[in-house]
Formats: sequence, C-alpha cells, structure tokens
Amino acid sequence: MTTARGPITLLWPGRDQPPAPPAPPCALREDEALSVLAPPAPDARAGDPAPTTDNLLVHGDNRAALAALAPSLQGRVACVYLDPPYNTGQRFAHYDDDHEHGAWLARMHDLLVALRPLLAEDGVVVAQTDRTEAAYLKVLLDEVFGRKAYVTTLAVRMSATSGFKIEHTDRTLVKNVEHVHVYARRLTLHEKAYEETLAYDDHYSLLLSPDLATFSPLIDKDEVATLLRRLGLPHAGRSLASLYERSADFRAFVLTHAERICRTHTAPAPAVRALAAGTLLAGAAEDAVQARTFAGTTYRLRRTRSGVDQLISLSLKLRHVDQTGGPDRRALTNILGDWWDGFHLDMGNVDLEGGVAFKSSKKPERLLRRLLRLFTRPGDVVLDPFGGAGTTAAVAHKMRRRWVVVEAGAHCATLAQPRLRRVVLGNDPTGVTAAEGWTGGGGFRFVALAPPASTTTAAPSSPPER
Repeated sequence: MTTARGPITLLWPGRDQPPAPPAPPCALREDEALSVLAPPAPDARAGDPAPTTDNLLVHGDNRAALAALAPSLQGRVACVYLDPPYNTGQRFAHYDDDHEHGAWLARMHDLLVALRPLLAEDGVVVAQTDRTEAAYLKVLLDEVFGRKAYVTTLAVRMSATSGFKIEHTDRTLVKNVEHVHVYARRLTLHEKAYEETLAYDDHYSLLLSPDLATFSPLIDKDEVATLLRRLGLPHAGRSLASLYERSADFRAFVLTHAERICRTHTAPAPAVRALAAGTLLAGAAEDAVQARTFAGTTYRLRRTRSGVDQLISLSLKLRHVDQTGGPDRRALTNILGDWWDGFHLDMGNVDLEGGVAFKSSKKPERLLRRLLRLFTRPGDVVLDPFGGAGTTAAVAHKMRRRWVVVEAGAHCATLAQPRLRRVVLGNDPTGVTAAEGWTGGGGFRFVALAPPASTTTAAPSSPPER
C-alpha cells in the first residue's frame, strides 16, 4: 500500500504550472494633493497619533503593492484584516464579485503567500467571508500559515431574517452569519472581550444603606417591590433573575445601585483571625458592617451569629461593553466566545458610517474596533489589502494604530480618501468616534503604484518594541 506524504493542498486549473517570472517591483508615488496632515489636537493625550506620514492609503493592485512595501513592512504587521470578494456571483457598483472559482483560489493563495513574511512574530490574520468560500479560504489559510496557527472561526451575526429575505425561505436557508477565520503563530489577546447578559445572579439579594453601615433585602426596596407587582412576580429572592430579564427599569436600578447591591461570601482568613483577636467588629451587633483592609485589599465585613463573612459588591461583575451607535456602557457581562451577536443592528446604519455609501460591502466600525482591541495595541501596524471604503483605516486611526490600506478601485480616491480626511480633521462623528473619544489628529499619505523608476515612498517607521 502506498502512503501519500506531504502537505494537504487545494488544486485548481493551472496550479501545477511553473510560476511566471516575477515582474520588477513597482514603486509607490505620493499624490500630495490627496495626502492629509493635521496638527496635534490641543487636548492630545498619550498615544494620540502625531502629525505623521506613517499611514499609507495605497491605490493599486494589492499584490503589486505588497511587493513594493515588503522591504519596509517585513515582520512588522501586528494584524492583517482580510475582507476579500465573497465570490457570490453578483456585480456591484464598485467591484465585481463574480469570479471563476479557480481564479479566486489562485489569487487568494498568492496574496496569502505575500502576506506571510510581513507578519510580526505575534501577528494575527483575520479573514472575513461568508459561506460561499469560507471552507475553501480556511484550507488556503491552513496551507499558507499552518494548521497549528489556526485559532478559531468567529460566527458573526450580520443580518436578520426579515424583509426581502423572508420571501426566499421556501427555496433556501437564510444567511444570517459571516465567518471570521483567525490565525496566529503566537496569539496574544490584549483585552478580554465581554458581552452583555440578562442572566442575573439572584445571590446578589442585599442592598447596603447609603452610608454602607447596614443592609436590607433588595427585594424589600419600594421600587423593586413595585416592579415585581407590576409584572406579577412573587415577592421572593428567586424572582430577581426574572425581573432583571423582563424589566428595563430594574436593570437601570441595578446599574445605578450596583456598588451597594451585594451578596455574602466566606470572609478572608485575616478577617477571621482579627475577629478572634477582638480587633474586628468588637462589641458590634449581629449584621453590623465594617470596612477593613488586609494586605492592600479592602473588604466589607459583616458580623454574623457564628462569626464573620464578607459582602461582595455587584459592581465587580460590571464591565464596559460596546454597543451599536454609541459609547461603551457598563453592564452585567459574560466573557465573549466565538459567537458574536448583534452586528445585524449595526448593518441598518452602516451606510451612514464615515459619510460614504458602499452597498453590500461595508463592515460596521464596531466590528473592526472589537477585533483590533483583541489583537492590537496603540502604535501597532494594521494592514488591509482589500481597503474598500476605508473602514479598517478609519477605525485603526481612531484607535491610535498605524495603518496601511490598499485598494485597487477608483473609490480609493473618491470614497476612502474623503472619509479618512474627515477622520484626520475630526469631522467624522459616526461609527466608533464617540466610543474612542476621537477628536482628530494624525495624517496619512495617498500613494499610487508607479513604474520602478519612480520615487519610492517608505512604509510606516518602526513600531515600539512589541
């Protein structure tokens, strides 16, 4: 029996042919009329981009552009975001999404090979697509970056089953989800991601007084009792979870009073020893509350009939989560996994983001922000070889990352450049502007591919030590 050896690869017509000789690398020529610089904002803070030419908006074929940029980008890119044509068989105003399958595979393979040496040691590749080519794209990514580099595939809810989609439910299964493949040789998550939850832990059933010296059952609070009656829920601690899920008023009450809402828990050992030594809650009545600090940590302790326990504040379970169309807000949360819900809500207003319309192609700024928060830090270099209307560049700029974005279409100058100009000048109130506190600053150079004899434009200068 013969055993096949070697890597598992996809085959397409022409793959087994010798590669064509490489063309002489193009140069990048700046169009100063389309480059934009802004002076530092008066209220600039640490990490804000200075007036810089580090960021590049490149007009031209992405493979040729990457070849020109390779000497200065090699080993320096923290995150590559790929939003290639989905190959759905449609033709849009700004690009063709109807490619022969083998040609699509060949082009994507060559692009991935060109991207590989540009990644930093802890660089991440994030590739978004839909069900049309998702499986094939993953096999290509496995081949180029290695199966061991595969991290996960995020399922992102990008549309709802409503409107015209309902008309086709008798012929097909509605597409609600897009797929985001994540690859990294050495993954570092720079932030944990959280999502809001409506699951309330009804152990948090006590409410401290405003002076934090006494407490009473949360359910006896007049506002809470009234809401229970309104919803027909029994006056019992187990009803708090149902009330939180069903009542926006109760959720608002909980967030307002989260510092004082608490549960009981075993007291730390130093508190037990202090009680035994008579230096804690000496002479205090049962249920008396006292704050004490042990080894730099402050505990709120309660005298019990048998000793002492501690009160843990619900505020420790609150974290900031992103939301559609506004700044982050505090909420009860769960750690976010690989199911990302809610972006279908962003898609309703995505044409307004950045002041540019790019039908059936734009991604919400909030999605890019979440990805960049996970995989990058301020000052890191972000690369997008399918720049489209400039969403990746806009979000990276507002988040104080450096960026290189490549787009072959004429809309590089007519859509992406005006959008990024507004970002630099602080005239874009849309997308993640409020969440990032963005008021303008930084700059970028607009460059185009040119014959090799032209003057070359450098890529972003070396980033801080990663």
